[in-house]
Amino acid sequence: MNNVNLAGRVAKTEARNNVTTLIVATDRVKLREGKTYIDEETGYTAKETEFHKVTCFNGLGKAAATRNPGDVVAIAGRIHYSRWEDRDGNTRYGCEIIADKIDFF
Repeated sequence: MNNVNLAGRVAKTEARNNVTTLIVATDRVKLREGKTYIDEETGYTAKETEFHKVTCFNGLGKAAATRNPGDVVAIAGRIHYSRWEDRDGNTRYGCEIIADKIDFF
C-alpha cells in the first residue's frame, strides 16, 4: 500500500497551468530522552516542523491554486519518488506527495 494522509498548513503555493504544488507544514512534538518537554523560550510543548511537497493535477490543481499561506488543509494521496541527473552529472533524488483528495478548512 502507498497511502499518505496529512493535515497541516499551507506554507507556499505555486501554480502552473493545471498543476499546483503546495508546500504543507506539519508539526510533531520533540522528544528529549524519550519524553516531551517544554520549550524554555515559548513555554509550550516543544515541536518540530516538517515541510512536505504536495503536487495536485487537473481540477484538484485548480482548486489548490486558490489556497494561501496559513490555510489549513487535509490531504490524501500517495508518495512518489523520483531520480534525475543535475547539470554536473550528479544523481539527485526527490520525494513528493501526489494528492488524490484535498479538504480545505
